[in-house]
Amino acid sequence: MVKVELMAPAGSPEALKAAVGNGADAVYLGGKQFNAREGAENFSQEEILAAIDYAHERGTRVYVTVNILLADRELAPALDYLYFLGKARVDGIIVQDLGLAALARRLLPELPLIGSTQMTVTSAAGAKFLQEQGFQRVVLGRELSLADIRAISRQVEIELEAFVHGALCFSYSGQCLLSSMVGGRSGNRGRCAQPCRLAYTLVDERGRPLELKPEHLLSTRDLYTLDRVPQLIAAGVKAFKIEGRMRRPEYVAVVTRAYRKIIDRYLADPEGFQVLPEEERAVAQIFNRDFTPGYLEGDPGAELMSYGRPSNRGLYLGRAGRRQGERFLVHLEAPLRQGDGLEVWVSRGGHQGLVVHHIWQGGREVTFAPAGTTVALELPPSTRPGDRIFKTSDVELLKEVRRTYTSPREERRLPLAMKVEARPGEPLKLEVIDPQGHRVQARTSVAAAVAERHPLDEAVLAEQLGRLGNTPYRLAELITSLAGPVMVPLSELNRARREAIEKLRQVRLAIFPQRVPPAAEFEEGLEQLLPRQGRGRPGAGLETGKGRGPWNEGTAGPGRQDLRGVPRLAVAVGDLEGARAALAAGAGRVYLAGETWQDREPPDPAALEELMAAAGEKGAAVIPALPRIWHETEAAAVARQLERLAAAGASLFLIAGLGGLQILKEYGLAGWGDYPLNAFNTWSLKALAGAGLTGVTLSPEMNLEQLRELDPPLPVEAIVHGALPLMVSAHCVLGARLGGKRPGRACTAPCRRGRYGLKDRLGLVFPVTTDRQCRFYLYNAREMSLIDHLEEIAALSLDWIRIEAREKPPGYIRRVTGLYREALAALENGDAGEILAALAGEAEALAPAGITRGHYFRGVV
Repeated sequence: MVKVELMAPAGSPEALKAAVGNGADAVYLGGKQFNAREGAENFSQEEILAAIDYAHERGTRVYVTVNILLADRELAPALDYLYFLGKARVDGIIVQDLGLAALARRLLPELPLIGSTQMTVTSAAGAKFLQEQGFQRVVLGRELSLADIRAISRQVEIELEAFVHGALCFSYSGQCLLSSMVGGRSGNRGRCAQPCRLAYTLVDERGRPLELKPEHLLSTRDLYTLDRVPQLIAAGVKAFKIEGRMRRPEYVAVVTRAYRKIIDRYLADPEGFQVLPEEERAVAQIFNRDFTPGYLEGDPGAELMSYGRPSNRGLYLGRAGRRQGERFLVHLEAPLRQGDGLEVWVSRGGHQGLVVHHIWQGGREVTFAPAGTTVALELPPSTRPGDRIFKTSDVELLKEVRRTYTSPREERRLPLAMKVEARPGEPLKLEVIDPQGHRVQARTSVAAAVAERHPLDEAVLAEQLGRLGNTPYRLAELITSLAGPVMVPLSELNRARREAIEKLRQVRLAIFPQRVPPAAEFEEGLEQLLPRQGRGRPGAGLETGKGRGPWNEGTAGPGRQDLRGVPRLAVAVGDLEGARAALAAGAGRVYLAGETWQDREPPDPAALEELMAAAGEKGAAVIPALPRIWHETEAAAVARQLERLAAAGASLFLIAGLGGLQILKEYGLAGWGDYPLNAFNTWSLKALAGAGLTGVTLSPEMNLEQLRELDPPLPVEAIVHGALPLMVSAHCVLGARLGGKRPGRACTAPCRRGRYGLKDRLGLVFPVTTDRQCRFYLYNAREMSLIDHLEEIAALSLDWIRIEAREKPPGYIRRVTGLYREALAALENGDAGEILAALAGEAEALAPAGITRGHYFRGVV
C-alpha cells in the first residue's frame, strides 16, 4: 500500500508545533510576504529557519508558500527569498506565478516547485504542462470528483495533491476577482476579504427579490473527507492537504490528529477501515460550517452550502425546553461539561454565546453530563423554548490538544536504540540509532574503571540514558555489553548522551539538502536575467522588500522608449450574433467564447467557417476560444471541440488555462493567452511565449504603473471595457436555490427561464449566468469603462485593447464597439480632445448600474 503524505497548515509557530506534534508528515507555511494568506501570523526569516530545523529533526517536511502574482519590481526580492529558502533546506515551494516559476527553474533548478491550487489545474493536460515545466507536484482544483482525479493520475507522473479538509472557496481558486474588484484586496495577491461569506439576495432581471431575506448564498460548508480516505488514496492522491493557515493551533492539532489516525488505520487494515464517532465529533467540535465531501461524488447542489451562517456552527446540543426560573431544561444530544462554550440561536437577536459555569441534573449541580440526559442550564434572557443550542467549544478537548504543542515534553517522540560497550581501562562507548537507521557514537572522556560498590547495570544505564528531557526522542531499546563490574562517573555518562543526541540531531538535519547554487553564481545569473540597481547580497532586505531596488526613478523600465502606436480593437463575445455585431462595428478581431451559455445555442460549424472567411476578407479575424475551465471527465469533448474548430478554419485559439496550453502544443496549433492565465509580469509573458503563445491578454488586476514596467516579449492586450466575471464556480446558485438541485435530484434549469442577479447589502446587483456545463458566473455590478483614458492607455506597450461582452446582446456589442472604434480613430488622427469625453458619456449611459475604472488607477494590495 502506497504511503501518502499528510500535510497540515502552519499559520504560526504554535500551529507548526501542533501539526508536527499530532503526526503531520509535512507542513506548509508562509513568510511575512509573497504568500496567499497575508492575514495569518506567518513567519519571519528567523522563525522560518527555526521552523525548518524543528520540523526536520522530527522527520517532517516543510513547504513554503510563495503563491501570489508578482509585479515586475517584486520578482528580484522574491527570488532572493527563494534563495534564502533553498539555503535553509526547505522541501518545496508552492507557487502560482508562471514568471517566478520560470526564473526559479533557471536560477534554482534544484528547488522543488509545487503548482498552487491558484493555477486552476483541473485536467490531465494542465498537470502535464506543469510536469513538463519541471514541477514536482500540483495541488488540484477542489472542484474535481474522484473520477476526475483517477483519470488524471493514470496519465501523469507529477505528484497529485488534494485538499481533504477545511474551508472551500466558492470560486475556482485563481479565478476569483470579487474581493479584488469590490474592495481592492486581491485573492491572487494574498489579501482576500472573503466577500463570499456575506449575505446576498437572489433577484430577477428587474431587481425584484425572489426570496424572503438575504442569505449567505456564496458561503460553502467545510470540506470533510475522513470517511473517504480509501477512495482518495485509490484515486492516486499522494498528498492530503488540510486547509487552515488562518485557523488556531487547536484546530490544526485536532484535525491533523484525526487524519493521522484514519490514514494509519486504513494502511494497516484496509478491510477493517472505519471512522470512529469520537473522531467525527472532535473535528466537528473544533470548527465546522456543516460538513460536505465537496465535489468528490459529483455536484452536491444545495448541500455544498452553509446558507444560514458563514462561521463556526459547532455541535448541535439540543433545544431549549421548559423554563425553570432563570434556567431552561435541555435534553442533551452531545456531552456537556463545565467550561464548554455554547451558542444559542435565539428567535430574535441572532446567535448569543456563553460559557457554561453551572449544570444541574436531577436537582443537584454536576460538572459533567453525558449525551442523552436532561439538564438545566442558565441561558441568555432572550432565549425562548424551542431555540436551538450548539456547543462551540469543548474545554477538555482543548486542554488535551494544547498539551501536544505546549508541553515541554513532547508526546510523539522518536524511538531510539542505544548500545553501550564498557570495559575497564577504556572509555565507555555509546552508539545511538534512530528509526531510519542513522547511527552516531560518543565516548566518555575518562576510562571505565572496575566498580567496587556501584557497578553500571542495565537499570542504571536505562535511567541515565533515558533522560532525554525536552528532545523529540525516547529510549526504546537498550543493548549493553559490559565487561564485568565497571563504572564511569554519571556526569560523564550524561555528557556522552548529550553529545550523541546532538550528533544525531545534526545527522538528521543534514538529510535535507541545501538546494541552491553558490551565492556568486546565483547573483550573476540574477543580474543577467533581472538587471536592477541597489542589489545586495542574496536574501538581503527581504522583510521589507527593499533588498533590490526598482529601475531608476524617472525611467519607464527597459525597452520602453519605442511606443507601438495606437492599439487595435478586440471584442470578446458569447455567440455568432455577437461576433457579427462586433465585426460590423469595426472590431479588428473577435474572440468567440468556448462556453455556450444556457440560453443560447452552440455555433454552427458551417456558419462559423463562413464568418471567419468574411472577417478575413475585411482584414479582421474571428478567434474561437477553448473553454476557460474543463475537468478531465470533459477532456474528450474539449478535444472534439478543438478538432471541429480547426476543421472550420480556425488557426488561432484563445486559451485561458494551463490545460489549453498543453493541448495546443499536442495538436501543433497556435494560441493567444486569455486573462485568466493571470499574466502579471514580464517573465510570466516570457513563460507563456515559451509555451507557444503568440500573444497574451494581461491580468485585469494590473495598474498603469505595473503596465508601464512591462517589457513584453510578445504582443499583449488589456481589457478596457465590460463587466468582468468576478467568480466562476462549479456550484450554481440558481440550480441550488430555484432548481432544487441536490445529490440524486436533477435541476429544473431555472437559468433557461430568465435572467438573475445577486444583490449585496449596499443594493448593488451582480448579474449571473450559467453555461451548458452548469458552471456559474457572477459578473461585476458596474461595467469597466476606460474610453476617456485611452490616451494614457495608448502610451503603453499594448498591441490590442479589448471589450469584454460575452454575456451581452448584439445591440449592446454593436454600440460599444462603435464608440471605441471612433475613439481610436480620434487618437490616430491626433484629434482626441473633447471627443473621448463625449464618447465616455455615451458609454456610461449604457451602464445603468454605473462604471468602474477597474484597477488601472488603484491597483490591488
